[in-house]
Amino acid sequence: MKDHNDSATDVLENVDFNAENPTVTIFSIDMDKKEIFTEIEIPEKTQQELIKAFQKAKFKKTTINSSNYDYRITITLNAGYSMYLDSDKKILSIISTDGSADKKYTIVNDSDFFSILEKATK
Repeated sequence: MKDHNDSATDVLENVDFNAENPTVTIFSIDMDKKEIFTEIEIPEKTQQELIKAFQKAKFKKTTINSSNYDYRITITLNAGYSMYLDSDKKILSIISTDGSADKKYTIVNDSDFFSILEKATK
């Protein structure tokens, strides 16, 4: 049996990628600073590229915990989907809104999500 990979619609609950005015907010995380979150301004065009790449990406459930999350990203579509991202290990932890445990995934095919993210955050 082939490994099952989840799509973005499997990973984000009730997501609507056709929602109007989608946005992406990115905060870098630096545990050595007093203010650990720093917002990174990203052009609207890049936000749309990130959303498209995320929509095409494939994910695999994982139990790996990362202590090196370097970004907190919120993709706002029909709802706000917040997640922590470890760009080295390509681990994504989707922050639960209902109080349940955060869902963790490795991104197995990122459709250029990380290269777009890297360019946007330099």
